[in-house]
Amino acid sequence: MFILLLFIVSIYKINVAREIIVNSLDKQAKESQKFVKEPKEETLEITIDEKQEDAETIKSEEIQNEVEIQDANIQENASYQEPISVDTSYITRMTSFWANDGYGTGECTGSGKCSWDFQINEKGWYTWQGKLVVATATTYLANQGWYTAPGVHLYKYYEELVLTIDGVDYDAIILDSCGSSMKTDRIDLFVSNGSSARDATINVRKK
Repeated sequence: MFILLLFIVSIYKINVAREIIVNSLDKQAKESQKFVKEPKEETLEITIDEKQEDAETIKSEEIQNEVEIQDANIQENASYQEPISVDTSYITRMTSFWANDGYGTGECTGSGKCSWDFQINEKGWYTWQGKLVVATATTYLANQGWYTAPGVHLYKYYEELVLTIDGVDYDAIILDSCGSSMKTDRIDLFVSNGSSARDATINVRKK
């Protein structure tokens, strides 16, 4: 009987010890879980906000670049004009220029042709292939950034005109640029000397 009692007591102690061990392990497991950090929504939200800010910055830079390109195009178009097609005649002023006229004029023109490439007619005016040599407002100057006044006729080198001077028609060819013509739309006649210069109102039409 005594042995049976001891056996029962031993079994009881073993069960108690087992319960203590199990409770201890559970407690340790719960405490270890406290150190495991779960992903925070705040971090995710911050990452999303940063990406949105980056996207907005990139979009803003793209818009700014587009605006700058448009501004550059506007400025380029403002400084450059296509030659006006002279379908009908118009009246303008004709002046003259010659080498060493006090305005920095030399022997050569903007086209590369020089006085020794030309002939001189009976009035002392330079001609090339039978056409008067003139300077006008040109697309060359416009491309160089020169201001072009409204209504000014722009031409290219080697374009041909017909000038009516004192009632006589003369074929003319544009071989030089005239800065004053960019503002006042005049035709400048290349002459051999100051004595041959003319300042007159003429009629102009495209040949």
